[in-house]
Amino acid sequence: MNKSELIRAFIAVKMPEDISGELENFLAELRPLSKIRWVKYGQFHITLKFLGELEPGVIAQVKDSLTPLKTFKPFTIELSYIGAFPNLNTPRVIWLSGDKGARELTQLSRQVNDVLYEEVDLAKDEKRFKPHLTLARVKDERLTEELIRKLGEVKNFSWVCDELFLMRSELTPKGPIYTELL
Repeated sequence: MNKSELIRAFIAVKMPEDISGELENFLAELRPLSKIRWVKYGQFHITLKFLGELEPGVIAQVKDSLTPLKTFKPFTIELSYIGAFPNLNTPRVIWLSGDKGARELTQLSRQVNDVLYEEVDLAKDEKRFKPHLTLARVKDERLTEELIRKLGEVKNFSWVCDELFLMRSELTPKGPIYTELL
């Protein structure tokens, strides 16, 4: 199979548009404080499982396997604090997380992992799931004190989550483009 025919995909829950607008307003204050790569408006999500590059036939199997899980008993997600991988002193990824909904997101991630392992034979994620919404990616820059202070002023972003999505991720020089597949 030609590499260009492969589909880079992930499974996620998405932040609704009204809450995304609130988060975008917060990030608009932060963007001028650093040259790091901020996630663009309309791309805010919590990844449940990254699938990598798959053949179209495997994507079809993933869709079929996920259909019963697509909708579920609604639960509230509240993202209320910012952190970084590995940490804020030497960040590679700056993220937004919270305690409310974390248990449900972890359980949903586990269900996705189990279904895709059992029905599609995709490898299970071995590392511990940490529910988070990526805000920015950092290359070799240190965060300014002003940016770190502003990150600490984050407000709560809360919504009812009741659906997961299979997403395509096309990498471009201007950043990724996400498209719903399921």
